[in-house]
Amino acid sequence: MTLNPTDLPGRTSLTSTIHLPFAQQMQMLESNRLAVETECNVYGLPAGARMEAAPDVVRILATDVETLGHWLDVRGGTVTVARAGDGVQVWCLRTATEAELPKFPPVTVLVSVLVTDDEQMMPEIRAAVAV
Repeated sequence: MTLNPTDLPGRTSLTSTIHLPFAQQMQMLESNRLAVETECNVYGLPAGARMEAAPDVVRILATDVETLGHWLDVRGGTVTVARAGDGVQVWCLRTATEAELPKFPPVTVLVSVLVTDDEQMMPEIRAAVAV
C-alpha cells in the first residue's frame, strides 16, 4: 500500500483537460504566428521552408541546418535529435520568442531540419543537444 491519498479505496484521481473554444484557439494561433513573423523580421531570422502555427507552438520546418543554427545563435535553446530511419535524423531546436509586453507572452518555437546520418554538424548546434 502506498501513502498517496488518491490510492485509498473509493478514491480516484481526476485529470482534466481544458478545451478552448475554436474561436479562441484560432486567435491564439494567429497571435503566435504574428509573434514569430515579427521576430523573423526584427532579428533577420529565417522562416524556413514552411511555418505552421498552433495555439501553443509555432513549428518552422527548415531545409538547411543553417536555419536552425541562425535561430540557435539569436534565440538560444536546446536541440533534440531523433532517428527518422533510412540514414536520416531530425534535429529540432526548442526555443521561444522574446516577451516584450505582458500582452505578448513568449511563444514556443520548434525549428526542425532533416539531416543525413553522416552530415557534418556545426559545433554550436552539436553543443546545444540536450543530454
